Amino acid sequence: MRKIKCSDEHAFSILYDKLWERLYAFAFSLLKKKELSKDIVQDVFTDFWIRRLEIENNNIEAYLVKAIRFRVYKELRDTKLNKTNIDLLDSINTPHASGVLDDFQLNETKKQIDKVIERLPKKRQQVFTLSRYNELSNYEISKKLGISKRTVETHISLALKSIKRETNLY
Repeated sequence: MRKIKCSDEHAFSILYDKLWERLYAFAFSLLKKKELSKDIVQDVFTDFWIRRLEIENNNIEAYLVKAIRFRVYKELRDTKLNKTNIDLLDSINTPHASGVLDDFQLNETKKQIDKVIERLPKKRQQVFTLSRYNELSNYEISKKLGISKRTVETHISLALKSIKRETNLY
């Protein structure tokens, strides 16, 4: 953790290589969706790197498992999956991370992103929501909205750029 806090990208790369598969397997075991599980793991690692200086937890694996668990829980809640899946997630024991502070920071990040999405132009907001929250493919979105696949890709790209810029996530 000390090396990562000193912005040692090599140390981060080693951590990523060591834990990515385990974290992906954990997310996939709960979600049963490959792409969504990959996205969640990638988002958690990205957030970890961005907030590396603020994190006061030296048990990196426990921190990342807790972050994955939180993101999966949020996904299950947002997609309104059945209560059984949420109960299953709640029953999984994870090593102690830094607790309430981590949950607070993750919630604040989510609120920031939601605010940016709300300020996007309506069509871009609609395309982004269909892509990221409703998990439609670019092709499905293009057919549903009557726009080209390339326009869908442009809207998503611009939405992500806005989120990154306005939340300072990258």
